[in-house]
Amino acid sequence: LEVRMEAREAAIYGPQVLQLLQDARRVLCDKYEVELDAVIDVEIFPRQQDFAIRTFGLPGGAGYLGVCFGRLITANSPAAQGADPSNWQAVLWHEFCHVVTLQKTNNRMPRWLSEGISVYEERQRNPAWGQRMTPDYRQMIMDGQLTPVSQLSGAFLRPPSPQHLQFAYYESSLVVEFLMERYGLDVLRRVLVDLSVGMPIEESLLRYIGPPAVVDQQFAEFARQRAEALAPQLQWRRDILPERATANELAELLEQPQHNYWLMQRLAQAWIDNEQWHRAQELLENLHASYPTDTSPLNAARQLARVYRRLDDPDAERRVLTALAELDGDATDVYLRLMELAAEQEQWETLRQQALRLLAVNPLIPPGHEMLSLAGERLQRFDEVIGAQRAMLQMNPADPARVHYRIASALKELQQTSEARREVLQALVDAPRYRRAQQLLLDLIETDVKD
Repeated sequence: LEVRMEAREAAIYGPQVLQLLQDARRVLCDKYEVELDAVIDVEIFPRQQDFAIRTFGLPGGAGYLGVCFGRLITANSPAAQGADPSNWQAVLWHEFCHVVTLQKTNNRMPRWLSEGISVYEERQRNPAWGQRMTPDYRQMIMDGQLTPVSQLSGAFLRPPSPQHLQFAYYESSLVVEFLMERYGLDVLRRVLVDLSVGMPIEESLLRYIGPPAVVDQQFAEFARQRAEALAPQLQWRRDILPERATANELAELLEQPQHNYWLMQRLAQAWIDNEQWHRAQELLENLHASYPTDTSPLNAARQLARVYRRLDDPDAERRVLTALAELDGDATDVYLRLMELAAEQEQWETLRQQALRLLAVNPLIPPGHEMLSLAGERLQRFDEVIGAQRAMLQMNPADPARVHYRIASALKELQQTSEARREVLQALVDAPRYRRAQQLLLDLIETDVKD
C-alpha cells in the first residue's frame, strides 16, 4: 500500500487511513480469495478540484467521494467535502472492495455488480455504513420502479434523477444480498471467476441460478419482501397529506384508523414548532417504536432526542441518540451531543466510542481528538492520548504548551522518558512559567537519576 496525502492531513489521521486499508486488504482478500501482487496506490485530496483533475482530467464530479481504477484509488478528504463530510472510512472500504473485485475479475465485471458488492460490504463491515431500505426506496419498489437484474447496468447510465442513481447503488447491493442469502458466497465467488475469463454475467448466472427471466423474477420477489418488511405496521400513502394544515387538523386526520408515517412525522414537527413537548413525545415514541431504524433527516429518534432535551430527561435522550449513532455513519451532531452527555456523566468508554465515530467522519476538527484524549487519560489508553494530542498540534491550538505537556505525561506513563522529556521541554519553551510542566520535568530527571 502506498498512500499519498497532504502532509498536515497525513499527520492528523494518516495512521488511521493505513490501518483501515490494511484491515480491508486482510478481510476482503480473504473473503473473495484474492492475492494482490502489486502495489495499491491511494491518493486523498484536500481540494475537490484537485481530485477531479486527477480522476477525470477536468473539473467537475462534485458528487463523487472516491473512484477506483483497479490498483489506484482517488478520494476526497473531509476537507474537500464542505460542512457535512461523509464517513471517510466507509468511502475507503467501499473503494478498496472495488480493488479486490476488479482484480478478481481482471476488470471484467458489470458496474452494477461491482458497485453492489462494495455497498454490500460496507454494511457487512459496519451497520452504520452503506445504504439501507428507506421510505423512498420502498415506494419506488412498490410502484414498480425496480430495474430487472438483466438491465441493471443501464440504471447507472442515464438515471432520471440523482435519487434514481442512488437507488441503483442500493438495488445493486440488494441483488448481492439476494445472491448471498439464497445461493451463498461460494456461488458469488464462482461468478467472479467466470467473469475473469470473459464469460458474460448472464451466462454465469444461468449456470448457478437460471435464465435471466428467472433471476429477474426471483430478485423482484426478494426486493418486494424487503420493502414490505419495512415497518409493516405503518401506512405509507403520501396523498392523504394536505398541502397546508394546522396541528389540530393533522391530529384529526391521525385519529382516523390509520398509522401513517408521513402524517405522524409532520404532526410531530407541528407539535415541536408549537412547543407542545409532551404531545410530540407521545407521538414520536409511537413512531420510533414502529420504525426504529429510520435515519432520514427528520427521523423520530432525532426529533425525540430534541424533545427529551427540552423536557430535561438526559437518560432518555442518550438512549435514543445511542441507538441512532449505531445506525447512521455520518451523524456528527449526534456524536457531538453523546460526547457532551458522556463527559458530563464521566462515562469514559462511551466518550471514547463516540469520539472515534466523529473522527471517522471528520478528523480535521478538534472536538473528536480532544474527547478521545480525555477518555484515553481516564481509561489509561495512553497511545490514543499521544495520537490525539499530536493531531491537535496540527490545528493551531490556543495553548500548545498544554498539548505538549499532555503528550509528555502520557509518554511518562508508557515509561518513554526520553521522548517525554523532549515534549515537556517544548512545553516550557512555549510557556517557561508552566508550573505543572516544570514539576513533570523534575520528575523525569529524578526518574533518570534513579535509573
